[in-house]
Amino acid sequence: MKNLLFSLALIFVAFSAMGQTTEAPNPKAREATEKLTKTYSLSPEQQAEMYKIQERKLRNLSEVESLKASDPSTYIAKIRSIQKGHHLSLERLLNADQIKIFRDEQHDLRMRKSTAYKELSSSGASQQEIDRKMIDFDIEALQ
Repeated sequence: MKNLLFSLALIFVAFSAMGQTTEAPNPKAREATEKLTKTYSLSPEQQAEMYKIQERKLRNLSEVESLKASDPSTYIAKIRSIQKGHHLSLERLLNADQIKIFRDEQHDLRMRKSTAYKELSSSGASQQEIDRKMIDFDIEALQ
């Protein structure tokens, strides 16, 4: 019986130690967090959560990068999904004053996209070229 309890305790300790591995800080996530901290005047608690959001966003973007050339339509859909999830995470994190700044930025992005769409349409660009440009705006906004 003692051996069984000792074995179970040893297994528990081993699994606990495995679950506590830490990853090296992501410099791109840290840089993005610092930029957003300045933009939104984030509190220390918000900064920690923002860092997690940025890590997740960067991980998701790197996972879909291979689709850019091989399956453009799936790539576009996944980028839009990442963007939507990222925006929802930010809206949950930010307070009312910070959300106003965020929404103003989103409005500016929509205006730039609208202008570019009109210019590309009037110049005779294909829908695929227009979609590519709109996704470029979305990726830029995610950076």
